[in-house]
Amino acid sequence: MTRKTQRKEREYQMRRAAILEEAEKIFSARGYHQVTVAEIAAAAGFSTGFLYRFFEGKQHLYRSLISEKLGVLYETIRAAVGEASDPIGRIDALVASQLRFVEENRDFCRIFVRGETDAMSPVREVIYEDYFRQLALIERLIKDGVKKGVLRRLPPEEMAGALIHILRSVSVHWLLVSSKTSLSAKKDVILDIFLHGVKQAAGADAEPRRVCRRRPE
Repeated sequence: MTRKTQRKEREYQMRRAAILEEAEKIFSARGYHQVTVAEIAAAAGFSTGFLYRFFEGKQHLYRSLISEKLGVLYETIRAAVGEASDPIGRIDALVASQLRFVEENRDFCRIFVRGETDAMSPVREVIYEDYFRQLALIERLIKDGVKKGVLRRLPPEEMAGALIHILRSVSVHWLLVSSKTSLSAKKDVILDIFLHGVKQAAGADAEPRRVCRRRPE
């Protein structure tokens, strides 16, 4: 690839990213149906015709946004998990990275909170694929924890699903109430609920327990 070709490719990707960034903000604020391709193009500083060099239309743009951002989420979680050295540390890393992603991508996550079922139909397959991919990753972590004797011998798939839904519930509540509190600050509570449950043990501390993570040797 020549330098000229490389420069053109960089420019193409930068402009495409700018369109996706503006689309994310607008879809989050106004929903799918209340937005036109022309408005997204104008927000990104381009003509409508220029936008069609990158996307076939609004549905293609919407699908690309959802698919690519969910891919970033999965890779971010996978990388964080890969840096931890033990099962509990990996679960800690997974929770921390997902909460941080929601904080840093509030506009994107609010697209899901809007609950536009018909708008989500074209990307439902992508959403399901991401859900089961993340479920499989958590299930593998849990199986490893069970094998090493740090987690109870409960059905791994159900445990994985429970963690996903705790994470989503806390994240959605945080998005809905527009809390000024850091979402990442809720990590220890989530881990405490998931790892230790909500039943008060005799003589136990009522405050959330902090999960101790080993540093890689």
